[in-house]
Amino acid sequence: MRFSGFGEQAIDFYDGLVADNTKAYWDDNREVYDADVKAPMEALLAELTPEFATDFGTAKVFRPYRDVRFAKDKTPYKTHCGGVIEQGRGGGAYYV
Repeated sequence: MRFSGFGEQAIDFYDGLVADNTKAYWDDNREVYDADVKAPMEALLAELTPEFATDFGTAKVFRPYRDVRFAKDKTPYKTHCGGVIEQGRGGGAYYV
């Protein structure tokens, strides 16, 4: 898959997630996340890997779930998508 931008519903998905950050919303809209957010981010990282990962490891999309164990904000899902190309702990990284 070639990166051609994020899907049409990506912004609407995150707007809805900001308004209703619940498992019910997530479950109802999981297909939108997979198709319009995660798949394009994986495609973008795949295109960046040959240029930026020559001395590094693999590219990975961050998980959409928040660690809420010690947070005051207990919303379960991140309201953004990110990825990283890294060699390993302490080895430097590129954040997308």
